Amino acid sequence: MKRDRGRDHWKVLIAEDNDDHALLIEMALERSSGVPIEVHRARNGDEAIILVEDVRPDLILLDLKMPGRSGHEVLEVIKGDDEFRRIPIAVLTSSDRAKDMAESYGLGSNHFITKPENPAELERGLRSLLKNLSDLSGIRRGSGSLGATAVSAVNAGSVAVRQFYLWGTFIAVIIFLVVFAIGLEVL
Repeated sequence: MKRDRGRDHWKVLIAEDNDDHALLIEMALERSSGVPIEVHRARNGDEAIILVEDVRPDLILLDLKMPGRSGHEVLEVIKGDDEFRRIPIAVLTSSDRAKDMAESYGLGSNHFITKPENPAELERGLRSLLKNLSDLSGIRRGSGSLGATAVSAVNAGSVAVRQFYLWGTFIAVIIFLVVFAIGLEVL
C-alpha cells in the first residue's frame, strides 16, 4: 500500500463500547492505512472526552450508542470547544436513520458511516476516509497567521432596539383596539 502524502502516522481515537466492533474497526484501520496507526479506545462517552484532551487525535471514530454520554453528546462537547473543534470526527454507528445522520452533521460531524456487515466494506470506507483527510490536511491555508477579518454588518444593539419598537407598536395597537371596542359599546 502506498504511503499517505506527508503523514508518517495516524493517531485515531475509537469511541466504541462493543469490544468486537472496536477490534474489527482497529483491524480495518490498520489494513486501510499506508502508515502506522496509533489507536486509542474509549468505551463510553465520558472516557472519549477525556481521551480527546489527553491524546489530541488526528481522527475520531465515534459510535452514537454508548454508555454515559451518547455519541451526539460527545460530538456536541468536542465541536463546541475552540481547542478541539478542528479534529475530524467520523460517526461510525449501526444506525442508518436519517434523523441520526442529520443530527450528527448538524452537530459538526465530518463524516457518517453506517457499520457495514462486511469487514472488507468497512476497510474500503475507512481507506477512503483516511485518503480524503490526508488530502485535505495537505492543502495550504495561506500563511497560517491570518485571522478572521470579517465584521458583522448587523449591530446587536440595533436589532434589540428594533424588536423593542416592534413589540411596543404591537402592544399600542392592541390597547387602541381594546379602547376603541369599549368606546363602541358605550355608544
